[in-house]
Amino acid sequence: MYSELRKSVYIFLCSLLGIMLFLALHRILISMVVLWLNASSGYNPFFGFSYLEFLALDYVSLIIAVILGAWYGIWLGIYWYKKVYEEGTHGGLVSHIATNYWPNKTTSRLKAKIEVAQKHLRDDLWQLEDLSKSLPATQEPVKPIKRRIVRKKAPKTLAN
Repeated sequence: MYSELRKSVYIFLCSLLGIMLFLALHRILISMVVLWLNASSGYNPFFGFSYLEFLALDYVSLIIAVILGAWYGIWLGIYWYKKVYEEGTHGGLVSHIATNYWPNKTTSRLKAKIEVAQKHLRDDLWQLEDLSKSLPATQEPVKPIKRRIVRKKAPKTLAN
């Protein structure tokens, strides 16, 4: 139950992060469009758009940015939750800095890689065992092939 709660909170916070990221990008893009329209049209800041049309465009693009941000955040949360908590291949930002840039930590990095490789090997062996159980058993055991022993005869007379 604790892991389900942790996963839900992780995905929820990542979706909020995605929404905030896309809202910031939306505001930056809208500001750039307003500056571009203002610079290219002289005194009219909306370049042929009425104020209500520009607000409608801004509102629709804002809704699209929120939806895309939530979708991106959920995808990001699922991806990184799997990497960090289920696979255990990534320890997070602090672990990355500690293992790669902190002095005298090369042995812990090697130990972590060995543990991950052992986990993958164990999982593969379990899958191989399940696969071998699912194969049909043969009726007769396979008889080994008997090899003939071939001996060369020595010549009867030795040539001088």
